[in-house]
Amino acid sequence: MTPTPPRWQMIAGASIGNALEFYDFIIYGYFAPFIAAAFFPGQDATTKLLLTFGTFGVSFLARPVGAFILGHFADRAGRTPAMILAVSLMTFGSAMIAFMPTRAAIGLIAPFGILAARLIQGFALGGEFGSATALMIEHSKGRESNAASWQGTSQNIAGLIGSGFALLLSLALPVAAFHAYGFRIAFGLGVLAGPVAILLRRRLAEAPAFLAQKAAGHAPAYTTEPTTLPGIAIAACLVAIGTAQTYLVIYLPTYAATQLHMTTGKALGAVVLLYIFTLFLVPLRLAVAHRFDQSSSTIWMILSCIAMMATGYPAFIVLTHFPGAVMLFLIPLFFTIISLPYNAPLTGFMGMVFPIRHRGIGLSVGYSLGIALFGGFAPYINTWLVARTHDSRAPGYYLAMTSIITISAIFFARARLPKRQNP
Repeated sequence: MTPTPPRWQMIAGASIGNALEFYDFIIYGYFAPFIAAAFFPGQDATTKLLLTFGTFGVSFLARPVGAFILGHFADRAGRTPAMILAVSLMTFGSAMIAFMPTRAAIGLIAPFGILAARLIQGFALGGEFGSATALMIEHSKGRESNAASWQGTSQNIAGLIGSGFALLLSLALPVAAFHAYGFRIAFGLGVLAGPVAILLRRRLAEAPAFLAQKAAGHAPAYTTEPTTLPGIAIAACLVAIGTAQTYLVIYLPTYAATQLHMTTGKALGAVVLLYIFTLFLVPLRLAVAHRFDQSSSTIWMILSCIAMMATGYPAFIVLTHFPGAVMLFLIPLFFTIISLPYNAPLTGFMGMVFPIRHRGIGLSVGYSLGIALFGGFAPYINTWLVARTHDSRAPGYYLAMTSIITISAIFFARARLPKRQNP
């Protein structure tokens, strides 16, 4: 029997895939205008940008497929094999983008190649979150939300690395070079991190509770258990506002360049500073998650969502009246702080909606659907809303809508928690 790894090693190995995912999507979002110029056809910059963000969104449609296949694999073969397969496919997709020739060199093969890479990554990422989160929860009885909250922390770390590296490239490379191949260098860094993630995951062991159920022959019952599909729907809606908020930060540099006419360096500098500040909030994040493990009270999650719903549009009013790097830093920081009571316990709360026997597929499919519906097309929707309404504050409406969806899901999720955790 493989010895149980130290807690820090389990958390690092499980969360590194989520970090790589977030790094990849941050890089794609930050370099969207330059990826558009290199690979996508179109008569104007807006059309190219919509095609780029459309590809960004379409890749999320592969997530539910990967979630079902890899989630099923995780429930039958184990969380660790599914996690290793997922990060391997993810790394391959990043390599395709890093080395894909431009449209000028190979014609329409280039945009279709980028689309294929995004679909491979979407498939892989569909099974990544559920498998890794299930492993963390099952190794942390009584501390589920505290352990799973490291998934969010890993995103903050990846955000800092991604935005910091993009800023470094913008300062180190000539402008023409940064536009032409800066994104290739950034994706190349993600490719190099892939083997490290695989090595970490090969050292992980399955949780005793999962092994006991597998030994007892309790196979997943997706089609015969009536609670599976409602649980997936609840999980998808639980991540609505968190996903919209997260991908709004990814969209902000593009928003700053196209709507506020800020330079890339200033916009990225504000985002880098934001992620530095979020790291100082990690102890508070873990404390909030730990308190949820003890009380299971969802009132603070609901109040947090209400605060985000009420302040989304006003925040963009402030940003358009004071279009500078200071506000581009302060407004996302404000949302990071007010969303903490919701975000900190979210992953563990969502995981406990499902029993062990189909937690892998339930979390994977639910999360993937939520990300696809509310996150994958968020940059596209925000770009479209601004272009259609001619209102640069329109993304605030999207935050309000997703807040209402998540608040409703929290009430349904509470009834599904194990009895020991019901408030």
